[in-house]
Amino acid sequence: MTLPDPVALPPGYLQRNWTAQDIDTVVALDALVFGPDRWSAQIFQAEFAASNRSNPHSYYQLITYHDTVVGFCGLAYGPPFADITTIGIHPDHTGKRLGAALLTWLIRTAYALGAQDMLLEVRADNTVAQRLYAANGFDHIHTRPRYYPMGIDAWVMRKRLREPGASSAANLSTKE
Repeated sequence: MTLPDPVALPPGYLQRNWTAQDIDTVVALDALVFGPDRWSAQIFQAEFAASNRSNPHSYYQLITYHDTVVGFCGLAYGPPFADITTIGIHPDHTGKRLGAALLTWLIRTAYALGAQDMLLEVRADNTVAQRLYAANGFDHIHTRPRYYPMGIDAWVMRKRLREPGASSAANLSTKE
């Protein structure tokens, strides 16, 4: 698999790791971007705690514009899978390839961690995000009915990062 090249950000934008001081801002931005689908402050606090353990399984990045948080993303890793937990861009900053920059970071991070596959859920009515994911090698593999508030379905999408190894069943001896 060829990894995507990092996406250059426009002038004034910076991509960085999140800090404890960013949590309230990310919670507010998440509410703006996702409305009824938003996460609670407690979820973000738990994710921050998980991302700062000595053996982390959660990874977060932000995009700022002149020191104001305008984008965020998260990745949870549990071998052999990496899950995109969240990705959002402030509505006033869309169309600048910020989502593509975060998605590229997520893919490259998952690959570096050794993930075999990346998974995500996206609203069935979010065609903009679906196109971004598809353009980056994600395939729609399942639909979860009524996953989101107001009965909106979720698409489960997957990107294969590495070919799976032989199954344990294939390795069983025929002499037994």
